Amino acid sequence: MIAYDDRRIHPRMTARWPVTILTDQGPVQGETMNIAAKGAYIQCEGQIDQNEAYQMVIGFDKQSVAVNGKVLWSDREAGGERREVTRIGVVFLE
Repeated sequence: MIAYDDRRIHPRMTARWPVTILTDQGPVQGETMNIAAKGAYIQCEGQIDQNEAYQMVIGFDKQSVAVNGKVLWSDREAGGERREVTRIGVVFLE
């Protein structure tokens, strides 16, 4: 069986860049864990719903980019100091 990573068309790059996800409840701050041309793996605090599309700002100040992305999968777990950490896989929309 082929591992999922081996089937990717676009290779992923490890990158820890700040992300702001704009939700109906307000902005959610996070950080990319890795990124590719068509998507990203993001870790954040806050409620992010699977199968929803969000506008996101990725990067640093003047070197940031606004993108729209759909959450393909999400995983929540309790983090330190009673915070919940959400990990999401996002595909960028064109």
